Amino acid sequence: MFRQKTWIFRILFAVLPVGAIAEPLPNGAKTPTSAQVMSAYMGKTAIWDEGCEGGIYFGSNNQARAWCSQESESLGAGEWTVDDYGRMCHNLTWYWPNNGRAGSSPGERSCIQHVADRFGRIWRSYPGETEWWPIKGDATLVRGYTYREQIMTTKRKLGI
Repeated sequence: MFRQKTWIFRILFAVLPVGAIAEPLPNGAKTPTSAQVMSAYMGKTAIWDEGCEGGIYFGSNNQARAWCSQESESLGAGEWTVDDYGRMCHNLTWYWPNNGRAGSSPGERSCIQHVADRFGRIWRSYPGETEWWPIKGDATLVRGYTYREQIMTTKRKLGI
């Protein structure tokens, strides 16, 4: 019983604070500089939990690498950019085993819109959503190349 209560508390603690700070648009929102947005992502991995259990790494050289445990024999490789309008986009090519060779296909370009509030904090909104979420304190954006080993292993297996 104690373990169940602890588990429920952890879920509520993880979910409620983030939901409480989402806003339609932060007060005093303006377009951030590309440097502000780049520094929020550079050298970090965005963890993709639902339907993937993997994530995407944003390298300092604008390279992006992605991997999912559900499709562990595949990987995504490409680049990420930030434009003058606060949009961070990544464009990946996906690679997978195909008759002893690496098959590939370009993925769809994916972009996230960003704004800076009057205090300089960076917020993001995902395509099709009206809510804005602060980047600072987001547990799904972690420092480091979290899936480096898995990506390098998959890359070697694919011969790319």
